[in-house]
Amino acid sequence: MKRSLLWIGLLGLLAVARPGATQADTAKQAFADGKTLLAKADFHGAMDAFARALQADRTNEQYFQHFAMVRQVLALRDLLETEQEADRWERAARGLHSFYIRERLFEEALALDKKIHARLNTASSAVLLAQTQLSMQRPAEAAAVLSALDNEKQTAASRALYGLTLVRQGRMKSARRVAGRIELPNGAGPGAIYRAARLQAAVGNSDAALELLVRCFESIAPSRLDSFKKHAEQCPDFAALASTPQFAEALQTQSKVPESKCSGGRSCAGCPMRRNCPGSRGQ
Repeated sequence: MKRSLLWIGLLGLLAVARPGATQADTAKQAFADGKTLLAKADFHGAMDAFARALQADRTNEQYFQHFAMVRQVLALRDLLETEQEADRWERAARGLHSFYIRERLFEEALALDKKIHARLNTASSAVLLAQTQLSMQRPAEAAAVLSALDNEKQTAASRALYGLTLVRQGRMKSARRVAGRIELPNGAGPGAIYRAARLQAAVGNSDAALELLVRCFESIAPSRLDSFKKHAEQCPDFAALASTPQFAEALQTQSKVPESKCSGGRSCAGCPMRRNCPGSRGQ
């Protein structure tokens, strides 16, 4: 019922999404236009194009999803300008960051990540910013962000990423020293473990890198496992290992984390769909 009401509500907005939009716009062309505009970070233009696609073919779930997604992105961007509650601001900012990175909108991510780090100034925010800078081939800038962290704020994840910035700058001796000093705490998250694996691989510590890679895959939720493995296959830090049988064997590692099949969570508790889920109501 709620899904139907959302659908009706969004369709009601389509009539005003672009005054004067012609019926000659085909759904496929409008959708293609939307993706092109999205790649240019023209969010209003993209939403407008996705609205035209949905007008032309109101049964297409993909058109609906893209229209709703960009509309949500615009809402988050507006929220960041006005939200005063710190936790809500941070959640919105991190959600927007994930969208930008997924869509490879690195300039948008960079501007946002600088705001996040200026506001939080934590190891986590430094890693967020430095990873984006590294993705944009700006290792010296990333190194500066990470090295500016106070020593008590440093984490295994920030140190591993700092080591990778040294590798990118060709400072292998310094990178090896950093790699030799990294100690992952008990309960380290898969992101931190993965960065440590990348660094060990980049400095030539193959056995350590493979051991960490297996540990990472075992500790990540099944719904996220494939994306980590695909990244590992394409990551330049693992280039020297990529053709080895040991690396292929590591890629066969399965998650040891329990996860709900319907939502990607550990259980029904906290799931936003639990009230509408037959499985949840039956528990």
